[in-house]
Amino acid sequence: MKSFFRKPAFLTATLAAMWLALLLLVLLQFRWTNELSEAHQQRLESTLTASSESFRADFQADLSAVCRSVQNLSPENPPTLPLSPIPFRLYSLDTQNDALRLWNRNSARFEPQAWPASWASLRQELDQAADELAAASARRWFNRPWLASSSLPLFFRATSSTDSLDAGPRANRLQGFLLIELDLPALASLYFQPRNDRSFAASGLEVRTIVSFLDTPVFDSQPAVTRLPGKTQGLDLLTPSPSAPRFHLRPLGDESPWQLRIEHRAGSLDTAVAALRFRNLAAGLGVSSVLFAGIVFLILTLRRAEQLSKLQTGFVAGFSHELRTPVTAICMMAENLRDGLPSAPGDVSHYGQLMLDQGHRLRSRIEDILAFAAGRNLTVDLKPLPLAQVIQSVLIEEATLLKGFEIDTSIPQALPPVLADLPSLKSVLINLISNSAKYAREGAYIGIKAIESSPGTVSVTISDRGPGIAPADLPFLFEPFFRGKDARASGVPGSGLGLHLVQSRVEAMGGKLSLESTPGQGTAITLQLRSKPA
Repeated sequence: MKSFFRKPAFLTATLAAMWLALLLLVLLQFRWTNELSEAHQQRLESTLTASSESFRADFQADLSAVCRSVQNLSPENPPTLPLSPIPFRLYSLDTQNDALRLWNRNSARFEPQAWPASWASLRQELDQAADELAAASARRWFNRPWLASSSLPLFFRATSSTDSLDAGPRANRLQGFLLIELDLPALASLYFQPRNDRSFAASGLEVRTIVSFLDTPVFDSQPAVTRLPGKTQGLDLLTPSPSAPRFHLRPLGDESPWQLRIEHRAGSLDTAVAALRFRNLAAGLGVSSVLFAGIVFLILTLRRAEQLSKLQTGFVAGFSHELRTPVTAICMMAENLRDGLPSAPGDVSHYGQLMLDQGHRLRSRIEDILAFAAGRNLTVDLKPLPLAQVIQSVLIEEATLLKGFEIDTSIPQALPPVLADLPSLKSVLINLISNSAKYAREGAYIGIKAIESSPGTVSVTISDRGPGIAPADLPFLFEPFFRGKDARASGVPGSGLGLHLVQSRVEAMGGKLSLESTPGQGTAITLQLRSKPA
């Protein structure tokens, strides 16, 4: 059962299912985000509309309260006016004498007032209202409305000697008008001061609010913003509100001069919802990207683990072969010595030397695995060493392996000694020379060239005329357990650990390692070692 879950087909199916689940998650996230944005837009629209209607109802209720409080005043003997929620100034106009009087709250009487210069257009509006009432029926006269001036923040209503539904038009003779002039700055403060229950801040909406009179802003909650709200957000403040007390109040003209315009702080609601949708999508895509990266990382980790498992398996097989070969040779020669096959003293000495060489080889392989297990913490004892003698010693030790090869050495006699650790240097040279012998046997050539490449540096190049290394394998040659495709196909045993240890030892001695290879022509590896100053 466990082997089934380790099969590549099962892993592939699992990853495919994860990909499909991620794709489905992204699609559901996109759909859910759209539904959430639409719901948010509807909520904003409904809340914005409710707040606008609430403000309009408050405005009409307060304005109606003012109009009701002064509607039945007698200019000759007026009562004391009640306190009003809306700041205003009250005027009385006698059309017969063209006398304008202003209500003084301190004296509780109307006092003469000069006709303001800004009221020039108001005379025409009053004359228009008077003409309309001249031919009005008694019912229409009795139900005459308060009219909003089209040019001033002012409301007016005609006054007469009697307000009886049974009286005829002649009995309801026009005496003048009551005029209510609103104080616009004080009105703005009333409705838009912070912490005011009547303000839009109490609704929890982050909105820009503009109350305009004749398209001139009376109040703007964001005066620094030059963008004006769209026309679709306009609301006539004089249109009867269902939640406000019924009161006859209308504009003099066809269009109301009092408008309320509101918008979300981000602009239009579409802009605000689009910003919300973008944030939600960004968050969702961020989560999906993390999941996507996790799946990719999982795939790479599985592939890496699979490759590492294969490399470790190959390492065990190759290293076992590397150990088995010298052990077998030592055992065979020991049996021959036991059986007395080499009888001549020279043969016994030769057998002893062969056994010693194989023992050194076995010890070298064991040191390789121990060095790899120790990592890069290699301990080296750098001493000046004659490079020519070290190379010659390595060639003698590997003579059996190099049998049949053309060995071309070029080592100047005047070459300065190199600063190196003798066991590490010999291990490096043995590894590189044996690699050339194993993989370049068809070329039967190994070149060893040493030069003083620069003051204080000696370069040693070991080259062959073998099949070379594929360019795709070059970046991975110094990784542990790696063996190229051609090396695996050649059937030559190996652990894939040699070049990694070579690089570690060269770097531990303060040197550098470089490799060049051309498929079909051969490979050259260059060691750069420090030399002792002359």
